[in-house]
Amino acid sequence: MTTPYEVLTYLFPFVATAGAYSAQIQDRVGTHAAKDGETLFHHALSDADLTIQSFLEVALLRRYPHLSFFSEEQEHSLNAKYFVPDAELEVLLDPVDGTRSYIDNREHYQIIVTIHDRNEIVGALCYMPKRQRCYYASKGQGAFVLSQQEFEQGASGRRLTLAQREGPVLLFNAPDLQAKLSPYMSIKDLITTYSSEPGRYNSTDLIEGLALATLHRPCQAIDAGAIGFIAAEAGAIVTDFKGQAPGSYRGSAKRMVPNLVVAATPEIHALIVATLAAD
Repeated sequence: MTTPYEVLTYLFPFVATAGAYSAQIQDRVGTHAAKDGETLFHHALSDADLTIQSFLEVALLRRYPHLSFFSEEQEHSLNAKYFVPDAELEVLLDPVDGTRSYIDNREHYQIIVTIHDRNEIVGALCYMPKRQRCYYASKGQGAFVLSQQEFEQGASGRRLTLAQREGPVLLFNAPDLQAKLSPYMSIKDLITTYSSEPGRYNSTDLIEGLALATLHRPCQAIDAGAIGFIAAEAGAIVTDFKGQAPGSYRGSAKRMVPNLVVAATPEIHALIVATLAAD
């Protein structure tokens, strides 16, 4: 039986190659017509998104054609139809998470691979080409961080733990949540800080030890769900806004759950859930 760990480690060299390609062409990358979405972040699409998707599809089909596959750019895929539609394990891909940042020639973007069984996320990989590090985790095995050299060599890296006790709580495009939580904690909305404080706050800050918690509404498995899973394997508390298990992302066509809280400590998690529940 194929395990999440086997799939992730098989993909290490392919993701490393894709990351090197993305960095090499970043300052001159071609873009495509804007996608639908609420914000400028949702609209972004580049040659790198489509090329990396195709490259990793081919790599997966070579070894794991019996798995299911889902990608952020699924509608552009030439190969998604060759995977099994409803396999026990599904590989999910965000070929360039942070495409807006990537197109703007910033360093904060990542390639994210997620593994989901029929019930929950069971593995994830988050590779940051410009920051030369990779985070990955598989269910019940802990989370690890690798240097660029370790990642390219397929080494195991060092165990990741979330020990921070300071930092903001991060949101995305949620002014109502910011208003509700701000009296009790430091809140930063990534959509407003992108321009006002360039590069200071990013979606991966929790696993990089720079934030106390992240809130997502909704939450997609291919990016925030994967990062939340890595954080959970490093000791974070991950629930929905009511403090319950988030459930399966595969019940949604876009692989989403309605909301998610990822908190580094039980204390900040309890405070967030209690504040959201208050009238």
